[in-house]
Amino acid sequence: MLKNFLAFFLGLFLQNIGDVQSPEHLCLRNIRQITFPSMGFEKAGESYFSPDGKTLIFQAVPTGKTQYQIYTIDIEKGIPHLVSTGRGACTCASFRADGNKIIFASSHESPNGNDNDAPGYQRETSNYSWKFTPYMNIYEANLDGSDLISLTTGASYCAECAYSYDGSKIVFASNRSGNMNVYTMNADGTNVQQITHTTHGYNGGPFLSPDGTKILYRADYDKKDYLQIYCFHIATKHIQQLTNNGAVNWAPFWHPDGKVIAFTTSLHGHHQYEIYLLNIETNNTYRLTYNASFDGLPSFNKDGTQITWTSKRGPDQTCQIFVADFVMPKNV
Repeated sequence: MLKNFLAFFLGLFLQNIGDVQSPEHLCLRNIRQITFPSMGFEKAGESYFSPDGKTLIFQAVPTGKTQYQIYTIDIEKGIPHLVSTGRGACTCASFRADGNKIIFASSHESPNGNDNDAPGYQRETSNYSWKFTPYMNIYEANLDGSDLISLTTGASYCAECAYSYDGSKIVFASNRSGNMNVYTMNADGTNVQQITHTTHGYNGGPFLSPDGTKILYRADYDKKDYLQIYCFHIATKHIQQLTNNGAVNWAPFWHPDGKVIAFTTSLHGHHQYEIYLLNIETNNTYRLTYNASFDGLPSFNKDGTQITWTSKRGPDQTCQIFVADFVMPKNV
């Protein structure tokens, strides 16, 4: 009896040690790497699921190049396909809800040629900042990149775009007003509406909630480049601050339940970005990833059973795309 009793508690002790060493398995099951340098990528990231969950759309820098292009990849077959033009710089792609169209931002029509700064989140010394490539505009295309049409035009930066859950709207960020703010428009590019109206700082990375009533975004209202996560309630125009931790918090994304979000944070230092969960109703948080380098840019599939993100956890330690089965923790 005593022997069994001791064995029981020894088992619990060893299990707890295992949890401390690698607690990711509690929520992330069957972790697998999807993109590799052998596919011809210097790095890859910011991936989003197709409506049927079988395909990812993402951005990657081809080997020997400096600018991101947009690709799709069947998760099981593992063969990437270029869907952008191969010219200029690209970022921020999304599948429409019916699975028949994609959008992404590109500067391929810039009169400046292909020498544009790479858009998006950039590392500078010990900090991060954002590059707003001019003539970056939002384009719609078929799944293979054909029938490309521009939904925005002009010399400003229009990017960080995503479809609404029903595919009728697009939310995006732009400096067309002279400052970076969040906008919405119809899926065909009409009826552009400005959502945030700040004259300083940055508002961006927006996503409409599953029910279409809220917009999740990031902004550096308090300190330049030190982003916090906010939620804009469309009906009341109330702005709800979701994080206030003095770190850089970015790339927020809705879980399909409309209550929990995943986001990237520098709480553990710029050398070790991690992904956290946050319940916007209870303010409960949960650390999802434990990795000594970079984990970020999370997004869920349509039913919330899988998650994809960007990580340097692979053997070559370059940014690549990972997918895992997702289990919601009970205490979020």
